[in-house]
Amino acid sequence: MLKYTVTVFTLALTILISSVAFGHSSGHGKPPSNEQIIAKASRGLVVIVDESEPVEGKVLGASWKDYTTKAIHKKSFKHYVVSFTHTEEKRTLYILLNTQGTYLGANFDGKFKAL
Repeated sequence: MLKYTVTVFTLALTILISSVAFGHSSGHGKPPSNEQIIAKASRGLVVIVDESEPVEGKVLGASWKDYTTKAIHKKSFKHYVVSFTHTEEKRTLYILLNTQGTYLGANFDGKFKAL
């Protein structure tokens, strides 16, 4: 009986450890760098501008691709928020990404329901 209990406990512990070790990876075992996060958000900004996708009812002009200061605004366990400040318009756009770098949304106040 004791041998069976030890075997079950060892198997359960192995499953738990492997799920924790692999459950939070970004495919390579380490989180993306700040530069990778900003690059993915920048691609999202280019799509918003090129496809004339409105953000809070405003279509962004092409200058948003050139006249912005980029920075990571927030990091959490599940999301990243990257800010793009347009230096001429003096307005900041926030882009929300999940940990895989998938675009989830954009707005001008940086507050997202997912956070």
